Amino acid sequence: MLFLAFLPEIASFLLVIISAVQRVDIGPILVLGQIALAGALFITRPTAFLETALRWWPLLVMPILCVLSALWSSAAAETLRYAAQLLFSAFLGVYLTRVMTPARFATVFLYAMFVFCILSVLDGTQGPSAEGPVLIGLTGSKNQMGFAAMYLLLAAVTALVLPRISALTRWVALLAFPIAAYILYGSHAATAVLMAAAGIALLLALWFSQRLPPNGRLATLIGVLLILTPLTALTPEATDFVNRFMFETLNKDPTLTGRTILWARADELIAQRPIFGWGYQAIWMSDSMEAIGLRRLTGVTDGRTFHFHHQFRQVGVDTGFVGLIVFVGAVIATALAGFRRILLAPDPATSFFFVLFALTVARAMTDTVLTPLTVHTMLFFACCAYMFWEPAREQGRAHPTMSGPLSRSAAPPRRA
Repeated sequence: MLFLAFLPEIASFLLVIISAVQRVDIGPILVLGQIALAGALFITRPTAFLETALRWWPLLVMPILCVLSALWSSAAAETLRYAAQLLFSAFLGVYLTRVMTPARFATVFLYAMFVFCILSVLDGTQGPSAEGPVLIGLTGSKNQMGFAAMYLLLAAVTALVLPRISALTRWVALLAFPIAAYILYGSHAATAVLMAAAGIALLLALWFSQRLPPNGRLATLIGVLLILTPLTALTPEATDFVNRFMFETLNKDPTLTGRTILWARADELIAQRPIFGWGYQAIWMSDSMEAIGLRRLTGVTDGRTFHFHHQFRQVGVDTGFVGLIVFVGAVIATALAGFRRILLAPDPATSFFFVLFALTVARAMTDTVLTPLTVHTMLFFACCAYMFWEPAREQGRAHPTMSGPLSRSAAPPRRA
């Protein structure tokens, strides 16, 4: 059947849209939709499912540890529930890389975000901000709406430089620019605007570097590092410029809307339980004195979806230094694999996922980017897996291969 042949693309398209929607009133329906789509994929592509579980588990150690943290959490049932959802999203992100090539997934992602952004504009839901009511669409916040537009913009740039794209894909990519620009302007999400600009610049730089031989790319990188190294002496001046730009030009709150207060409290909580932490999301959902005091401090009555707005501190509070070592180790290993990939054999699709990975890590310094059942978690782990992508070494082979964290090479993913 044609439907089964293209099931990975259809399911991925719907999963991206569903996981990008953050509406409490239809939350259970969205969760059931994700589970149903994932189940259809697992049943029809069982080999990829087993390979993800057996070969790619090192990328999933952090969410696995979050599940295990229910053993010492003061809110064990809640920890187990939400950590299992986090693991599900992470597993799904890695699994999708086993059934689609990077170029295929990047194209599907473009279509999904294009439809999602149009639906958000048509929905027209607005939310509060310092500038007044702004568009939040189906996302629930202006920042999330801005990041959706950023995703669409970067996917459109990537599609236009992909080889052998269809006329429909090209038109969708071209139409994505005014839609993304409208949303970025209407949402007043300054962080998303800055990241979109940085992402486009990095994508174009990587696209240009594809015309150079590997030694040329390496020489260029070394040259850039040699030029930038002396500029570290200007760090105080650069920091002062960034602060003035953020706080005076963009009118950002010096406390980053209370984030610095949360971060200080997170540091105190990490110091109290430095090894294994408090358990995933336990500090927001338990009835301990620390949890009650923190909820009163922040004015939060429902801690299920609240966090410390700093991914590394969030990991430290939830799973201690053990979790931090695991998470930071995975990020470093993925970054090194990504650098190797773009130096030796770059292509537009893997460059796109490398840029998304880099932007997500950068955003993790001021936000919690890995949350259960969201497109950000699924996409982040897909980016991590794609950084280990390797083209086929044998001539005439129909599909590329992927080398997992535990092996030199892996079986090729199935494509429709």
